[in-house]
Order: sequence, then structure tokens, then C-alpha cells
Amino acid sequence: VTNIGVEGHQVDYETPTMRVLPLLVALSGCWAQLAVPEDLECERGPHAAVWKQVKQRFRSLLEETPGALFNPIPEEKLKTVVDETIADVKAAGGFERTSTDECGYGKLALQLLSVCLVSDPMAVAQTVQSAGESFASPVLTLLLDIPWVATALSGWPLFGLLAQVSLRKAGVLEGIVDLESIDGVNKGSVYFTAMRKAMVASDLTAMADATVKYLDNPDVAGDGGALGALTALATQAAVQSNVQERLNLINGLQ
Repeated sequence: VTNIGVEGHQVDYETPTMRVLPLLVALSGCWAQLAVPEDLECERGPHAAVWKQVKQRFRSLLEETPGALFNPIPEEKLKTVVDETIADVKAAGGFERTSTDECGYGKLALQLLSVCLVSDPMAVAQTVQSAGESFASPVLTLLLDIPWVATALSGWPLFGLLAQVSLRKAGVLEGIVDLESIDGVNKGSVYFTAMRKAMVASDLTAMADATVKYLDNPDVAGDGGALGALTALATQAAVQSNVQERLNLINGLQ
């Protein structure tokens, strides 16, 4: 456990492995009551072996690429992973009609990573619009209906993939679309500026520091809006070492 001191606030930051173990213990008695689809991990189907490889490949991409948690992954790396994944799953028969209902999570993860490769602004809009319900519906189901802890324990890095989609599309559309009119976030606000600076450096300590200051004075006009408040809650959850408090924050966010 690494102790992070933030202006008089002491925050214990744990590694991902250290976080998962206590969550498993805390949820072991009530897991059956959670609305978790069967085989969210994709470990029981006829092509479970190849989907396990895909999951590990996606996790390695996000965990082993320097700065990938808060910054765009180079396009060539993304393309290599997408191409290798498609080739492996196709060779194993994972895309056959008989496998339509197998590992929906893995297929959605591949689709999200593929969207990251679209670099033309018009194509970005067309990709999302043409996918329509088939694209938005499963993402919203996972975000709204499936407990986030269940998603984390499944091993599929949904939030990391969504972050890459967001980071890359924001870069593609910058200067073309008025992003502030869409998300209502004042890009010049104190909190946003501090968080963006910390993101570039992948500095979780600086994020926690900026969040403490923001929460101490949350009524600054135009300083983040609803997304600012949600970001503050997410940052609190990320650095929270108390399992129950972390669960409470995650549930509150969802």
C-alpha cells in the first residue's frame, strides 16, 4: 500500500491486485443477488480459450503501455491488437453463426477498440450513428444495469477501453466540434485544468490533490458541472483504501 499525502489528507493507494482481493471477500456472500449475466468472464463457451487470450491481450495493452490509463495509446499499437484479435478469433471459429451468443463482452470490447482507429471526423460520427442501437445498447446496459464491480472482476477492461474511445475521439474532433456546448464543461476551469495536467503526467497524487481542493470549494461557477462532480467521486473511489467506502462510492457513481 502506498500512502499519498494530500494537503493534510492521507490516502492509501493500492495496486489493482490488492483492490480485487478484498472486493471478492466482501461480495462473496451476496454475489448471487447481483444482476450479473451468466459467464460475463467468457470462460465457459466452446471458444473460451481464444477469448481468454483476447482478454489478456486487451489488458496488457492498457496495463503495459506507459501512460495508457489517462492518455491515448499510439494508433499503431491499437491496430496491431485489433488485427491480431480478429485473426485469432476468426481462426478459432469464434465469429461463426453458431457462436453468435458467445462472449458478447469480448465482441463489444473488440468493437470499442476498433472505433478508436477511426481518425476521420466525419467517419467518427458515421461510425457511431450507423452502429446505433447495436452499439449504444450493450454499452449502456453494462454501465447502467451491471454492477461495476462485477465488470471489474470479469477481467474485461471496459472502462479503460471507453477511456481510449473518449481520449482519441476528443482529439479527432478538437477544433471541429464545440465540445463545451456538448458536455457543459468549462475547459478553462481550475479543476478541469488541474486534472488534465495530472492526466498527461499520469499523476494520481495530483488528481487526488486537485479533487480535495475542488470538494472543499465545489460551488465555483462553471467549475466542471455535473461531470466535474462525477469525476471527483470517481477520483475518491480510485484512491480509497477502505473496501466498504470504495463500494459505496462506486455504487453512488453508478
